Amino acid sequence: MSRLLKDLNPDQLEAVTATSGPLLVIAGAGSGKTRVLTRRLAYILHERKAEPYQILAVTFTNKAAGEMRERVAGLLGGEIPAMNVSTFHSFCARLLRREAEALSYDSQYTIFDAADSLTLVKNCIKDLGLSNSQFAPKAQLRKISNAKNKLISAEAFAQAATGYFESATANIYSAYQKRLKECDAMDFDDLLFNSVMLLKHNEQIGQKYRDRFKYILVDEFQDTNRVQYVLLKALVGEHHNICVVGDEDQSIYGWRGADIRNILDFEKDYPEARTIKLEQNYRSTKVILDAAGAVIANNDARKDKTLWTDRDGGEKLMLMLVDSAEEEATAVVRQINADRAEANLKDMAILYRTNAQSRAFEEHLRRANIPYQIVGGISFYQRKEIKDLMAYLKLIANVKDDISFQRIVNYPKRGIGAKTIADIHSLAQSRGLSAYNLLLKLHELPELASRRNRLQPFVDIIERMREKKQTMPIDLLTADLIEETRLLDDLRQEDPIIGQTKVENVEAFLEGMAEYARHNGEATLENYLAEISLFADIDNYKEIEDKLTMMTLHTAKGLEYEVVYLVGLEEGLFPLARAIDNAMELEEERRLFYVGATRAKTRLRLASATTRHRFGEVESIPSRFIKEIPDELTERVDLRTRRHYDYSSKPSGQPSFFSQGLAKKESAQSGVHYDFEEEEIMRVGRVVNHPSFGRGKIVRTEGYGESLVVEIMFTGVGLKKIMAKYAKLKIIG
Repeated sequence: MSRLLKDLNPDQLEAVTATSGPLLVIAGAGSGKTRVLTRRLAYILHERKAEPYQILAVTFTNKAAGEMRERVAGLLGGEIPAMNVSTFHSFCARLLRREAEALSYDSQYTIFDAADSLTLVKNCIKDLGLSNSQFAPKAQLRKISNAKNKLISAEAFAQAATGYFESATANIYSAYQKRLKECDAMDFDDLLFNSVMLLKHNEQIGQKYRDRFKYILVDEFQDTNRVQYVLLKALVGEHHNICVVGDEDQSIYGWRGADIRNILDFEKDYPEARTIKLEQNYRSTKVILDAAGAVIANNDARKDKTLWTDRDGGEKLMLMLVDSAEEEATAVVRQINADRAEANLKDMAILYRTNAQSRAFEEHLRRANIPYQIVGGISFYQRKEIKDLMAYLKLIANVKDDISFQRIVNYPKRGIGAKTIADIHSLAQSRGLSAYNLLLKLHELPELASRRNRLQPFVDIIERMREKKQTMPIDLLTADLIEETRLLDDLRQEDPIIGQTKVENVEAFLEGMAEYARHNGEATLENYLAEISLFADIDNYKEIEDKLTMMTLHTAKGLEYEVVYLVGLEEGLFPLARAIDNAMELEEERRLFYVGATRAKTRLRLASATTRHRFGEVESIPSRFIKEIPDELTERVDLRTRRHYDYSSKPSGQPSFFSQGLAKKESAQSGVHYDFEEEEIMRVGRVVNHPSFGRGKIVRTEGYGESLVVEIMFTGVGLKKIMAKYAKLKIIG
C-alpha cells in the first residue's frame, strides 16, 4: 500500500483514494495527472473495490492507453489482462462486436478508415449525379462526421435540411450510410454513434453495461465531444462512480468538436461530485508559470486555480522582435546554437500555430547543420500543394520534365483523364519528344483533335509563364501562375479548414521565394528550384538521438522540453484572424498559448515579426498574448532594423480623424511596449468589418487624415472604395 501512495502530495493522495461517487480532478499543466490516474486505478484493484473487468478507463490515444496499462502493471507486479484501458473508439469497437446482432451487423464487421470513407463518399456523390466541384467529397465527409458527433442521424439530418445544398448533403449522408450497411461496415464516427444508440435505446444491453462497470475513469475530459459525453452518461450506473480528469485551460480541440462545457458543467450534472484541484506544477519554473497564468487569467470560461511550483525564480522569458519571418528563423536558430551550451537538441522544441511556418525554420536549420525532426506533419516541401506548385515551376523551367507534366497536366482538373495522358506519352515516345513538346504541335496531331479544347488552355498557361520568366521576378511570376491556374480556388473547395491551411502553405512558399530573390543576385527560376531540390533531398539525416523538434502547438500537448521557442506571435497568425472577433475562438487561442508556454521547463523564448507575406508583404501587430505578460517577466531583444513608414512625409499640423493616441494607448498597457503610429491602423493588408458589407481586406489607400480613402475587397461583395472617416470600420485583424 505504501508503495502505491508514496510520493503523492496531499491533493494527489485525496484524488487517488476518494473512490466513492463522482469526482472531478482539475489537473493543471505539469501537475502529475498521469500519476494520479494510474495510482487510482492500481489503488482500486489493490483494495479489491472492483475486479479488473469492472473498471473502464478511457483516453484519447493508443499510446496514452498503453502507458497507463504498463504503469498499473508495474505498480501491481504484473499484467492485468481483463482490465479495460483503451481509447473511446477501441472500447466501442469491442462493445459493438459483442452486440452486433442487435444492430443487424455481423460481429466481424469492417471498420472503414478515413481513406475508405472518402472513397465511399465520392462514389455516393457520383451515383447521385452531383458535381464534385459543388459538393467537395472532403467537405461532405466533414459535414457527415459533424452530424454524427452531434448524434444527428441521416434521417434526422434529412428532416431538418432546408434548401438545395443541405438537401443534397442529406441525400449524400443517407446514401453513404446505406452503402456502409451494404458493406457490413462502420466508419470511425459510427463506432461512437452506434454505441450510444444501443446503450440508450436497448434497455437490456444498456443495463448490462451499467451493472458491469463499477468504476469509470476518463482522461483528458476537457477534450470530449457531445457523443463521448453522452456515451459516458449512458455507462454510469446508479453508483455514479465516475472520475474525470482534465484541465479546461488546456481545451484546444473545439475545432474538431471538443466541448469545454463538459468539464465546466460537470458539477451541474453530478451535484454530489467532489472537486479536487491539482495546482502544484512539477515541470516549469515560477517565471514561466506566472507568465502563462497571467495570459490564461484573461479567459472567462475557466475555473479559478493558480499553479505554483517549488522551482522558484528562473530565467525571464526572452522576446525576440524581428523584421520578417526569415529574420525570425535566423534569430531563433542563432539562439538555439547559444542554448546548446546548456541543453541538448532533443530537449528543445520550436512550436508554431500553423504548419506553413515550418518552411523558414527548416531552411535555416539545414543551413546551420542542426538536425531536426517534424512531429505530426511532413516536411514543408513534401506537402502536396507545394509539390504541385513546384511541378508547374519545374515544367516552366524545363519543358522536357515529363514527371512534372504528368503531375499537373490535369491539376486543377481540366477533364484530361488517364487515357489521354497515356496517349500523349505514347505519341511523344514514338516521335522522340517530351510530352509537353508534343503538345506544342497539338494542331498537327489528329490523334488528339477531339481533346484539343481541354489540352490547349494548359499549353497556353505554360507558354505565357515561359515568356514572363525572361523578365519577371520569380516571386511575381509564381503569383501570376497561381492566379492563372486558380490553384487557391481549388484548394479552398476541398474543405474550408484543410483548404485554408494549404493556402497558408502556398503563401509561405511565396514568402520564401521573395526572400530568396531579395538576397540572391542571380535569382533565376532554375537556380531557385536547384536550391529547393537540395533542401528537399537532405531530409535523410543520419539517425541520431539528439534532434531538435518542430511541431504545431496542437501536436505539442502532453509533451515537455527544457527550452521552448514559441514563434509567430502576431495578431492574425496567433491568435488567428478568424478568432479575433469570436469570443469563444479567441479564448481557445489563448488556451493554445497557455499549452505552448507550459511545455517549457526551464526557458521560454518568444518571437514576433513585423511583416509576414500574404501574397505581398503585410505588416503585423504583436500578439495580444505578449501584452498580457507582465513586463517584469520578459527580457526584450529588439532585432528590428527596418522602418516601415516614412512619417516625415505627413504634412505637419494635419490632424488624424482616428482616436488620438489610440495606438500609443495600446502600447502603454501591461506587457512589452511597441512603437507604432495611429496611421498604421488603416493600412493595406488589415482585415476590417463594415456594418453593411461585412468582413473585408484593405487592398489600397489614398490620401490621409480626413481625406483618407480605402479600397476594400469584401467577402462575397467585391471591391468597394470608401471614405474612412464615415465608414464605421472595425479593425479585426
